[in-house]
Amino acid sequence: MRILAPLRHSDEVRPLADAGAGEFYCGVLPPGWGAAFGSAAVHRRSTATASVPGLDDLARIVARAGARPVHATLNATSYPAGALPMLVDFARQLVDAGVAGLIVAELELVLALRDAGLAARVHLSSLATCRNAGAAAFWRRLGVTRIVLPRHMTLAEIEATAVPGVEREVFALNDGCAFEEGTCSTTHAFRPFCMDDRLGEGATRLDERYAFWRWTLDNCGSRQSRGYTLGPCGLCALPRLAAMGVASLKVVGREAPLARKVASVRLAALALDVAARGGTREAIRDAVVAERGAAQLCAGAHLCYYPDVWADRLPPPRPPRRVVPIAAAGAATPC
Repeated sequence: MRILAPLRHSDEVRPLADAGAGEFYCGVLPPGWGAAFGSAAVHRRSTATASVPGLDDLARIVARAGARPVHATLNATSYPAGALPMLVDFARQLVDAGVAGLIVAELELVLALRDAGLAARVHLSSLATCRNAGAAAFWRRLGVTRIVLPRHMTLAEIEATAVPGVEREVFALNDGCAFEEGTCSTTHAFRPFCMDDRLGEGATRLDERYAFWRWTLDNCGSRQSRGYTLGPCGLCALPRLAAMGVASLKVVGREAPLARKVASVRLAALALDVAARGGTREAIRDAVVAERGAAQLCAGAHLCYYPDVWADRLPPPRPPRRVVPIAAAGAATPC
């Protein structure tokens, strides 16, 4: 398995590689896109803070990455009428610049890239919500060579998606979503209601455990411990994921500061090293907690992308206790 690291500038390649990144992904905006299509998204995080400055810097990223593959996002869930020719032409420019994979979510763009002879470069974004072997086989028939599996999948569901000829990529660290991202109507361009503490003018009042869960998905209110992000984590599942043949472990956060990205990759590399030496889920957890801290958040699998890795150890669900405002629940939670 390789660690897939996010970046937004060529200066980030070497620090991330030194931390343990085996491949990279980034977003780039096509020249002239804004003039043609205004603020329409090209990829899921189309803001300037999450995008590489341009094709010149992308070429430097590829050069500095060397043998480590670089992938580019074209994974908006929809595009304006008339945008496909520009996107296909831009995809050719990305490939010419040395990009190994094109991360795509929208079916019409997948078909257009196939017709342009670029199908083998297509990595299906998690936003396409491929959740089972039938869906994976469908995308493979269209030429897709890698599938990024959605966040909200159990290990058993991931295992069942295996299809010959298709690599699988799974989430490893940072940034959860309250809903299934691929079928969600909100956007990263503003703070959506799923992470807000209000609905309309009234305070949202939910069971305190749900409020706590939602707070952990939001990287514990953007908190850190010893320089490490406290957010969703799938590292204890690495032995299971390796046994399934998963190819890539995704660290989330293209727009994040370099220090956060480096720390996340370093933590993933630590866990991967423990797993490669035959370490158990307990050994990985202990190594991660010793490095990062915040043991209380691991004790109950609170940060787990894949809590079913601890299914035999978790207590049975408790009945609801009391109803509290979400903001109060987050503020009172130790971290």
